[in-house]
Order: sequence, then C-alpha cells, then structure tokens
Amino acid sequence: MKHTLSSAASATGKSKSTIYRAVKNGKISAFRNENGDFEIDPSELHRVFPPVSHESETTQQMTQTEMAMIRQENGFLRQQLAREREFVEILEKRLENVTALLTHQTEKKSDGSELWKKVFKR
Repeated sequence: MKHTLSSAASATGKSKSTIYRAVKNGKISAFRNENGDFEIDPSELHRVFPPVSHESETTQQMTQTEMAMIRQENGFLRQQLAREREFVEILEKRLENVTALLTHQTEKKSDGSELWKKVFKR
C-alpha cells in the first residue's frame, strides 16, 4: 500500500513538509494520483527515512521508569556514601588517639636508668 504525505509523515515521525521537500528535491520518488495527492512507495520512503516503531514509545516509558529508579538508587547511594564518610572520620580520629597514646607511652618508656636516678637523686 502506498503512502500519502500524511501517512508517510506518521510512518517516519517526520513532518509532512519534510516529506514534501524530500519528494520535491528528488530524494524520494513519488507519483501523483488522479486526485493530485502524492503516492509514495514504502520501500522508497524508508530508503531515506527509517520507520518509526511503536516500541519506541514503550521503550521511552520504560526508560523514564528506569531513570526514576536510577535516581532513587542514586539518592540511596549518596546517603550511604555520606554515612561511610562519617564512619571513616570517626575511625581516623580513633586512630589518631591510639597513635598519640602509643607515641606518648613510647616516649615515656626508658631503660630504667631515669627511674633509678629519680629514686636515688643522682
């Protein structure tokens, strides 16, 4: 079945003026019927303009749903990352405290001669 300008436009997702310009410029061959309307062979039309599938609307809806899920997951992951960063800060502070304690104890340790000197005041 041959396409009219309108059906060709809806089959390709293009405007009627775009299809008309393509016919006028010779990119698509078309014939005028007895009513003066263009008749375009589907194979000729789709040689230049790919067909629009009905799946694209469904795919677009699924894509919107998937995007909403991704946004939700992204928010959750941001919250989790914030909690993990807080936890790392706590661990770093604890490490600093432990390091300070160990360093302080190491500095106070001696071979015992200082204690001996203090006891006998030498």
